[in-house]
Amino acid sequence: MKVRFEIPLTLQKVVGALSSRGSASYLVGGAVLDALMGAPVKDWDVECYGLNYQELNDLLKGFGRTSLVGRAFGIIKLWADDEEYDFSIPRRDNKSGVGHRGFTVELDPTLDVREAARRRDLTINSIYLNLSTLEIIDPFNGVGDLKDGILRATDPHTFVEDPLRVLRIMQILPRKGRKVDGETVELCRSMVDEFDTLPSERLMLEFNKLMMKTEKPSAGLKFLVDCGWINKFPELSALIDTPQNPEYHPEGDVWTHTLLVMDNAAKLRGYLPGDWKLPYMYGMLCHDMGKPATTDPVRLTAYKHESAGVDVAVSFMHRLTNNIELTERVLSIVRNHMRPYQLAKDSASAGAWKRLHNELPLHVAAYVTQADRCGNFTSDVMTFTPETEKILALADELGKEKIHPVLNGEFLIKKGRKPGPEFKRILSVAFDIQLDEGIENPELLYEKAMQKLKRDG
Repeated sequence: MKVRFEIPLTLQKVVGALSSRGSASYLVGGAVLDALMGAPVKDWDVECYGLNYQELNDLLKGFGRTSLVGRAFGIIKLWADDEEYDFSIPRRDNKSGVGHRGFTVELDPTLDVREAARRRDLTINSIYLNLSTLEIIDPFNGVGDLKDGILRATDPHTFVEDPLRVLRIMQILPRKGRKVDGETVELCRSMVDEFDTLPSERLMLEFNKLMMKTEKPSAGLKFLVDCGWINKFPELSALIDTPQNPEYHPEGDVWTHTLLVMDNAAKLRGYLPGDWKLPYMYGMLCHDMGKPATTDPVRLTAYKHESAGVDVAVSFMHRLTNNIELTERVLSIVRNHMRPYQLAKDSASAGAWKRLHNELPLHVAAYVTQADRCGNFTSDVMTFTPETEKILALADELGKEKIHPVLNGEFLIKKGRKPGPEFKRILSVAFDIQLDEGIENPELLYEKAMQKLKRDG
């Protein structure tokens, strides 16, 4: 079986040079899947046989800038003609400890392809493409599994050596497959006790891919339930079977609602500014985490679940990251996710909208509302509700930046005021007047603030 696809000119030259040295070179990993599926190849990973690491590096230096940052794993990076390539030597990964990092790496350019492919996680990632002949080498029937949408462990004995592979399946399933082979699910279930050996930064990397690269994150989240790993994320597992009022949530429990909301958010994330896309996805994942603690099982109400969810969301995010800015943005969504809809329904004042905008930008809040309100089996998330349209219109009026106080400390000092408690009260009252009345003149704001403080005693 041959595959026709576009290979960069520089890579063609490298392959020719390798071939002249007796080295066979194979495209591996996601690039092969892209080629098979007719998609543009994004990650050029090339495995080279017949040369040792130093010989390969010496050859590659003639084609561009190289880096040996991946030396421990036999990887050499090459940058040439605006492309980045990862070249590697075949290797064996020998289990020498616990967890994701408990391996010793043995480079062996004499390995045969089948043996080299055995260390790879899934059969669809164990397909090789000969860059000289464009022929597919498929020792573990990865092409068949790709066609059938099945994710299957390449080798059950080596698969269980790396627990991170469970979370890799979580984010690969929505992108490359439709189901996970039953034996592979059981292998994942057998590895659940090794979760605690995984570093948080690797957890975050896999979750980020689920958040940002998939169209149906729900498939990956459901897989965590199937293999038992959901219990390692108690903030998520608590959502399962937490009931909701069927009048407002005919879709079912909080978990079902969250899955639907996540797929909605994936459809909407392209509308978000770049620096808000990731916080938005995590915010929607966490938005109802306060419901298990606040749901009345008889009345099926969950009053104040927004505020109750903040600490729960903090716990979940800290499990993944110490990124304070990301977490704060996630919390702003959790804390305020009900307010945009409520303000729109209540025809709230301009001041109320401005205060919300300073906590959760309206150009984000609109899509929070849309994903949440359409988190059921009947609504089309791409048909915006009247409330969403209203919030978007207000977002256009207010812009993307926070509203800053017109009156500041420097102005008060010029008025003869000294910093202290009264200083802060004047600024606070003046800012409230600015938001409520739209006054931008500092002299008028100062006058009105002083009048109000005098009236209030």
